[in-house]
Amino acid sequence: MFVRNVVTVMALAWLGSAQDQDDDTYHPHAAFAFIRTGDRTPIILPGVSVLTALGANQMLTLGQNFRTRYITGDSPNGLGTEHIAGLSQNTLDNDQILVKTLDKQYLMASAQAFMQGLYPPHALGNGTGDASGLLADGTTVNFPLDGYQYANVHSTSELDAQSINVAGSQNCPIAMKDAMEYFTTEAFMETRAVNQGFYGNLSADWFNGLLNANEIDYISALEIADYLTYQYTHNSTIYHLLANDSEYAGVYDKVRHLADQETWYLYGNTSTSAANNQAIPGKTLAAAILNQFELVITDQTYGGDLTDSSYPLTLYIGDHEPMISLLSLIMADHHDSNFRALPPFASSIVFELFSTGANASFPTNKEDLWVRFYFHNGTDFSANQMIAFPIFGNGPSRTDMPWAEFQNAFEGIQMETLTQWCRSCDSPSLFCWGAGETSNVSVVIPGSDGEKSKGNVSPVVAGVIGAVVTLAVAALLFALAMLLGGVRLHRRSGSKKSDLGGFKGSAKLASDPDLSLAKNGALPAGISFVGAGAGAAGAGADGKKGHERVGSWELRQKEFGQKEFGPRGGEEGDEDVSPRGSFDAIDAVAASKPVEPHERV
Repeated sequence: MFVRNVVTVMALAWLGSAQDQDDDTYHPHAAFAFIRTGDRTPIILPGVSVLTALGANQMLTLGQNFRTRYITGDSPNGLGTEHIAGLSQNTLDNDQILVKTLDKQYLMASAQAFMQGLYPPHALGNGTGDASGLLADGTTVNFPLDGYQYANVHSTSELDAQSINVAGSQNCPIAMKDAMEYFTTEAFMETRAVNQGFYGNLSADWFNGLLNANEIDYISALEIADYLTYQYTHNSTIYHLLANDSEYAGVYDKVRHLADQETWYLYGNTSTSAANNQAIPGKTLAAAILNQFELVITDQTYGGDLTDSSYPLTLYIGDHEPMISLLSLIMADHHDSNFRALPPFASSIVFELFSTGANASFPTNKEDLWVRFYFHNGTDFSANQMIAFPIFGNGPSRTDMPWAEFQNAFEGIQMETLTQWCRSCDSPSLFCWGAGETSNVSVVIPGSDGEKSKGNVSPVVAGVIGAVVTLAVAALLFALAMLLGGVRLHRRSGSKKSDLGGFKGSAKLASDPDLSLAKNGALPAGISFVGAGAGAAGAGADGKKGHERVGSWELRQKEFGQKEFGPRGGEEGDEDVSPRGSFDAIDAVAASKPVEPHERV
């Protein structure tokens, strides 16, 4: 697991590669970072999880470190100093940086806190050449909070097709199903049996009734670790109990270790499934990374508009699932099993597109481009370094991959198009309704040969736009016909309507009923009459009758698709075990309360 003493050893092994790069021969041209949220309240608490003050400061510090590395500064003790040429140093330029996250409070707040560190408040005017705050009378007005800079944070909901890049398992039943299959494996059964006594010794009082006694089990390892991590950080009683009491010595570390193991099998371990469906979040993230680098290369090589779709710095801020899935797909754990764990809060995985040599300009030959993978173990890590690691089975000395090799490797693991994701996930999402056999819409790589754009339209929205345009054209043609062809509209005076109305119209007599039924005729389908009393079934003409709807939409949902999983494990006596309902990714298929797992600081 990612604990300080273990990662310190890893840091010593790669520390040279983390510091030797701080020279004039390493030239980053673009960077893509996926950053885990800062410290936030546990998911099992009632209400919406929110970013804590500690979490906000973690993200602020991380943003400051990224600023030093990529924008301006000379402190190699942070993340090094490898500035990307052309990035605005003082005033935020939202056309240079893409920030994307989900519409959850702790993720949006994490993004905002990070950007405060990346571009701190900047006073306008004062000889800086920025006159946007200069008024006609010569006075200068700064933005609030001493020049706070407002970053353009792209937040997506689960109804937005772009959300699959940040959280590919969201609304993906197949990914959920494959993840849940872990709870039917022999490995799960063995781990659960071995640790049954350990979890049984945990005090139910620690969880304040948020977990039932039968839920304090390895099946809820992620919820337990998530909650105790928060309490260990914010609750002095729990901290002193787990940190100092000899009765619980090692309990906190073991709780986190078991959560690491469960998380890896749910989202990372790809050996249990030929399709690797549980790693779909990593596949969509891989597509986003490759797409951004390809856009940068296309614009730089062919002289495109560098502000239309490519960004020198791309920042995705999300939960741990995509990180773990991608780490598995790129085989980061091949040389070090410590990657099979929950990354700490405010940790990040970073890919840099760079060139080397005396010339800092963007290479004219793609063969001079390279990609390097880094991992940053959170702002609480004492070494506070961004360490380069080999991926795709390369040896420790091969932390740099030629662009062509990297591109080929990522093409092999990415899930490129919306259509591919919708089919692989069997997703019920609205934006998948138009992603059929002939759909050519891609939310990740929306074009080819460099012809790509930021504003991709989903098939459903495209259909609506097409319908509106059709109606508008028809209205225009009709208006021309009236103007040029003399076409006019006139009110037609019809015959007097029958006062009696009904389907017979004016021929209807007062004695005729609108609808007649045979004496023993069946009632219309979908309607049943319920009498007011016990004898309602045989009520006469004077009996009051109500009605109710049968065959409703809600009942049909229970008939189709809304099936619950049976008891996991298949062992005798497991019938009362509550199936795991942790994270967003498996809400739809778990029967227990929905909880998202998260981890320690």
